[in-house]
Amino acid sequence: PVAFIVAILLHVLVGLAFVSNIQLTSDVKIEKPVDVVQAVAVNEAQVLQELDRLKALEDKKHQSEADRLKKLENEADKVRQQREKEQKRLKELEAKRKQQEIEKQKLDKQRQEADKQRKVAEEKRQEAEKQQKLAEKKRLEADKQRKLAEQKRADSEKQAKAAEAKRQQELAAQRKAEAEQKAREEKLRALEEQERREQELLRQQQVAEEQKRLASSRDEKAQKIISRYTGLIKRQVENNWRQPATATSDMACEVFVRMMPTGAVIEVKIINSTGDKIFNRSVEDAVRAAAPLPLPSDKSLFSQFREITFKFQPKN
Repeated sequence: PVAFIVAILLHVLVGLAFVSNIQLTSDVKIEKPVDVVQAVAVNEAQVLQELDRLKALEDKKHQSEADRLKKLENEADKVRQQREKEQKRLKELEAKRKQQEIEKQKLDKQRQEADKQRKVAEEKRQEAEKQQKLAEKKRLEADKQRKLAEQKRADSEKQAKAAEAKRQQELAAQRKAEAEQKAREEKLRALEEQERREQELLRQQQVAEEQKRLASSRDEKAQKIISRYTGLIKRQVENNWRQPATATSDMACEVFVRMMPTGAVIEVKIINSTGDKIFNRSVEDAVRAAAPLPLPSDKSLFSQFREITFKFQPKN
């Protein structure tokens, strides 16, 4: 509407300018042509004066026309500026309207989204209420079942207690009978045990006397065997001894030997020696060279030969 009004104003101004130009043109008086014949008789001063007047009129007309045109241009500039200003304002209004439309669409979208979320939340709430009611129903049913189960359990416990009481009574009577039977058996067992101990004591005394007799005989025999094999070991070592140049007839030492059941020597060392290292080493070499050492065939006597000590003296 504003642009339409501005266009009408411009047309009105152009029309006014056109009418004014027509009036200015009609005001100019057209002089009648001067008769050539009479011009000859006209005073030159009058001609010049008339020319100046015409020129002045023409200049005045041109000046008026220039002023009018300048006024029209100024008014046109004002109208153009007003129109540009109005167009700018209309653009701003349009931009603002578009922004408001965008904001409105945005708000509508947000409102629709909020409505959608509210609807979803309402559906969730209703579903939650439904699930809660269902859970409550299940809980009530479970409570009912639990109470029934507790009642059954209480009845079962009551019956079990009665059965247990009866069983305890029967067990007590059985235990009493067993205790009485056990007491009788213990008394009889004690009598039998006392008799057995007396017989065992008598037997042990007899066995001890026999073992003492056998041990005396066996120890005497074993000592003879031990003494004989100790001598054999000593002689076998002496036979394997290589006398060093530094050895003298008065040298002697005690030899410790630890061996295996096969007669193999595990360890040999010299104790209470004369201090001659060469002599001591020659005796140790003789013990190792004499292995396996002779042992009795009775394996029960090996404990006497596991570790032995004997005196070693060079041959005279």
